[in-house]
Amino acid sequence: MAAAEHQERNNDLREHMVGILFSRSKLTHLQKQVCSHIVQAIRKETVRAREEWESSLSCETLGTPGTPEEGQHSAPDTYCFEMLSMVLALSGSAVGRAHLAQQDHLLRHLLSLLHTGSARVQRQVVALFRRMLADVPPQSLALILGVEVLPAHDYASLHTASQDQDTAFDPQKQGILDVFLAVIAKALTVQLKTKGSDGGKITVAQGKGGVTSVTLATAMPTPAANSPRWWLRGHTTQKQADLIINLIRDMSMGKLSDTWAKVSKAAIAENIINLTRLHESDRSCAATCLATPTLWLALASLCVLHPDHVDALSSQHWQATTSSGDPHNPEPRPTCENHDDGETLAMILCEECSSNLCGECDRILHLHRRTRHHHRTVFRQEQEAIKVDLHEGCGRTKLFWLLALADSTTLKAMLELRGESQRTRGSIAATTCRFCGAPAQPSLLSPAPVCQDSDCQEYSREACVRTHDCGHLCGGLKGENTCLPCLHGCSNNPSLKQDADDMCMICFSEALSAAPAIQLECGHVFHAHCCRNVLTRRWPGPRITFTFSLCPICKVAMSHDVLGELLSPILALYEDVRRKALMRLEYEGLHRAEAISTPGARYHNNPAAFAMDRYAYYVCFKCNKAYYGGEARCDAEAGLGDEYDPRELVCGACSDVSRAQMCPKHGTDFLEYKCRYCCSVAVFFCFGTTHFCNACHDDFQRVTNIPKAELPRCPAGPRAQQLEGEECPLHVQHPPTGEEFALGCGVCRNAHTF
Repeated sequence: MAAAEHQERNNDLREHMVGILFSRSKLTHLQKQVCSHIVQAIRKETVRAREEWESSLSCETLGTPGTPEEGQHSAPDTYCFEMLSMVLALSGSAVGRAHLAQQDHLLRHLLSLLHTGSARVQRQVVALFRRMLADVPPQSLALILGVEVLPAHDYASLHTASQDQDTAFDPQKQGILDVFLAVIAKALTVQLKTKGSDGGKITVAQGKGGVTSVTLATAMPTPAANSPRWWLRGHTTQKQADLIINLIRDMSMGKLSDTWAKVSKAAIAENIINLTRLHESDRSCAATCLATPTLWLALASLCVLHPDHVDALSSQHWQATTSSGDPHNPEPRPTCENHDDGETLAMILCEECSSNLCGECDRILHLHRRTRHHHRTVFRQEQEAIKVDLHEGCGRTKLFWLLALADSTTLKAMLELRGESQRTRGSIAATTCRFCGAPAQPSLLSPAPVCQDSDCQEYSREACVRTHDCGHLCGGLKGENTCLPCLHGCSNNPSLKQDADDMCMICFSEALSAAPAIQLECGHVFHAHCCRNVLTRRWPGPRITFTFSLCPICKVAMSHDVLGELLSPILALYEDVRRKALMRLEYEGLHRAEAISTPGARYHNNPAAFAMDRYAYYVCFKCNKAYYGGEARCDAEAGLGDEYDPRELVCGACSDVSRAQMCPKHGTDFLEYKCRYCCSVAVFFCFGTTHFCNACHDDFQRVTNIPKAELPRCPAGPRAQQLEGEECPLHVQHPPTGEEFALGCGVCRNAHTF
């Protein structure tokens, strides 16, 4: 943090000095020469960074990061970083920014460093683009990138182009934002659902439930180093992707310029609509589809969708046109012959029934075993239709052959590709599993068939079998007093905020319709088994935290009748920790701290949250009660993760090896021990004899082998380090370091720890 503040002060000083040097309305010849030398220096650094990046990609295993991780700066990047800092300072003045915007070579170098530079170099590049792009016309950037035509601002024109049979779609054609969207695409982790389809020959391991986890590096063939899209290689960090997401969103919202707002929205729309232009051969096989840049750029575009232009992307908002493109003579769409209203549009043609049917009528009329195998085809308009929306922060697009979701917060995406049989027989066939869409045999005992997959069979045992008034099956659990509202868009329940195609925000692997779901009191819907798993696993690491019991979307405490047995002990533990933390806060005199009493502060009028964030509590392995283990910052500094033995977490009362005196007021509930090797409150009790704090426990092999004569005297810091001064951090007199000592009642003692 201190280093970041120091760097920020240096940048401010640079901008101030450069502002003085370049304060005139025009640059002098000498000033232009200085800028030219800086650009030349950046060019050399760009070549060096590209060579190192290419070398790292060739040496690393497939799928590992091709750029340095956050915080790891190679020595050679210092000069490049300083040069970019000078350019960033120069861009702070209007005259400097105008001059830089005309440097085409500089823009090319920055676009290269966006993918090949170190983490801090990439941050500088994004900051430069944020300042410079407002002065760079989209046509100029398109010329640099080799983009022949800017995307049309009219989405109907994009749709018409996608339906043009005379123009072959080139999936390798580059868009104006592709080089930016590629940063997001390389950070995405995609869950591919392959059950119910042939799946293709996917070269990665398939996970439980027919779900495969892939990244761009593992799914796409590596482009050649001299390819126009050479930057579609390697991997980027989530922090870098977040910077690009924010940049593109600001461009779309007009924060850079109105011109860039129109171009950005059109470029995002074009990438998503391009999914409708993929050739049938790319759609029919999962591996082939994942190998196309079009899919990955569309997923990245879903991460930067904005509510202002989401609705305009869906097919129903475009004016229907004939094949000649005449908007005044729309092509007639057939209506369902089983409806009498003349308005319900048909989706499917049954050749044996000679009928045009909507999806619901097709499902009902082909339930019988004599008709369920009729050959049906889907109308071309339905196959080419696309729906785009934004649900709970997730961008989502639905086509007849594809469902794609992408979450910009977690950079996780989900793809569901429909198999060939599903695309030719209709999307609501009666012989498909209600959960995964795989072929299934109908059952007289169930209104919807279930395949033989073990997961689906397990789901069917607890799934509700009731049918809503709209005809759709309930997607909830069996035995609920009130059924889960229909997730297929038929419910008018205002509390329902998701639908069947939304991804479960706990598992991030399957849609809500893929397993029985529950609606929490906050209104959000998740898989029932995902909620149970979260509550069963509880918190990560040894320290008690309760974020796991909050709704992943709105952060309100989970609450549902079927989760009662799991939530009851968690709520009891929460109240116990809350009570003990508040008591300690009051005894330490911090219940009136500024963080609590100051209006607008994070913990204003919320002392419980302040206390529970300040103090670290652990569950005793023997008595299952929460006990105090020092301040939370000690736990964070120790860096203790999931690698710990819960049997070593023992409270002072259960590890009373020195027969401490019982507190007449609080008993043994708050009995604490000092760490044997430093002046901190102990958290772990190991070997049946020794108390450790977090830090010393993490380094126990070293500290336990230090001779007693060489141990630090009081005050002793974590990991047996000698501290300066004379006062003990615990404010108590105790035996020399290396001996067990009971601190007594922690509340009455008014302890202070690291």
